[in-house]
Amino acid sequence: MSEFISYLFAILVVGPLQAEISERLRGVPSTEIVQAGRACVAAEAPRLLQRAQEDWGWAAANAVGVSVGLIDPASLLAGENADCDRLVQVLSQSRGGNGDDGAGIAL
Repeated sequence: MSEFISYLFAILVVGPLQAEISERLRGVPSTEIVQAGRACVAAEAPRLLQRAQEDWGWAAANAVGVSVGLIDPASLLAGENADCDRLVQVLSQSRGGNGDDGAGIAL
């Protein structure tokens, strides 16, 4: 069952997260930030999938939140990795936010 939850989480959260990061980084002049984005997703996607397998409630809440637009998928990356922290900061600035919209469910 946990593999099924992980699979659904990958489809509903991780896939859209990767697509959103790619879209938001399109046109960013800094290759350093683009590389940080790739490193972040490469490091954090397996951790997110592991957490989804271990904590079905967290996985369901975040999958629904991301699917309906209540949770910014990038907020799931903050706090665990220096590349991700830089990426989230850049993405927040590009959206005009302060980087702490409180929309994500704590990791």
